Amino acid sequence: MKYIVIIFVLFASCKGAGESQIEKEQTPLTTQDSLKIENYVEKAYKSGLDPQNYQKYLDSILLIKPDSAYFWQQKAMPLYKARKYSVGKPFLKKAADLDPQNFLSYSAFMKCLFSKEYEESIEEFMDMKERFGDSYVMDHTYNFYIALDYLQLNRFDEAKVFLIKSKEQQLKDFPEDPPYEACHYMDWFYLGIAEMELNNYAEALKMFDTSLLVYTNFADAMYYKAVCMKRLGKIDDAKLLFEEAIKNKENTINEDQVFYEIYPYQTFHRLGFFSRQ
Repeated sequence: MKYIVIIFVLFASCKGAGESQIEKEQTPLTTQDSLKIENYVEKAYKSGLDPQNYQKYLDSILLIKPDSAYFWQQKAMPLYKARKYSVGKPFLKKAADLDPQNFLSYSAFMKCLFSKEYEESIEEFMDMKERFGDSYVMDHTYNFYIALDYLQLNRFDEAKVFLIKSKEQQLKDFPEDPPYEACHYMDWFYLGIAEMELNNYAEALKMFDTSLLVYTNFADAMYYKAVCMKRLGKIDDAKLLFEEAIKNKENTINEDQVFYEIYPYQTFHRLGFFSRQ
């Protein structure tokens, strides 16, 4: 029964209100082809820890329906999670080319957080904004990810500009919520990072404090707040907060992608020095 549900979700994700003009113009499948695809989908998801069989069944689906952006994206995704970016990139590009409205922003997101192709990520997000307007992907605004790209390129002024755009977008989209909740705590955190990199330490403290209003034991925010306090000469307070951050090191960035990648400026992660102490 669970495989029937999976199949339904797979096909539902390719249709409906978010369906692009390209998807609408695809040639309908015959009943026989649809049944074959359902069979391959079930086998793909039963393959579990066998990535070669998963890819084999996706290839069989794409022989029947080569114009499906969704299945090209499904082929790319596990490769990116395995950090095989160069292998997965052509498949992700195929999905974005076939259906840019639904998959170009996902491609830009993957290049931001996974393959670290920051210039390409910016280009794709800006293309999305121009063609389809501002929106969200993987729980955050396009502007948020563009800002992360700029942070990683050491272009801190531009990062701050796009984080402010992201904040204003969320305040507009969620007017009933208080500002510190309407704007995601990760936006406040990275606004603090941008201000810190621009040597605006007092302003950075305000941003980290706002992030901590929502995620009260957010160790990374505590750590960078301590850094800013030290640079402002508050040595004793900085030391106490640093020790508190170490105590809370398990409370780091909790996005889904942390199981595969380290986020920009993420201090407490499994590969980090402090995590081994």
